[in-house]
Amino acid sequence: MSIEKVDSVDLAAIRQAPAPITPAQRAAQDSPVFPPAQPVTQEAVAAAIQSANAYAQSVSTSIQFSLDQDTGRTVVKMVDTATDEILRQFPSEEILAISKSIDRMQGLLINREA
Repeated sequence: MSIEKVDSVDLAAIRQAPAPITPAQRAAQDSPVFPPAQPVTQEAVAAAIQSANAYAQSVSTSIQFSLDQDTGRTVVKMVDTATDEILRQFPSEEILAISKSIDRMQGLLINREA
């Protein structure tokens, strides 16, 4: 029996096959290349919110975008146009309050340790 034929497998064909791709090479192929992220300014966020509101009003007046000044988070509200009642809000008022409390607690901890 020759070395070139083992269990009906042609070793010459295996030698000509491309080398397997490493996980790092696969990740590089699968992920698109993005330029480095630039820091986002408050003006850019405000402009994006204004643009989103303008678009939402052209499609439907029941969606509003805003920026919570205390937490810096974007808030999305679904509003009943007939009654101006807030139907849904993301994140909710409770979550915003929790976030503000956590920020205050972190500030107190830093002040006490400094």
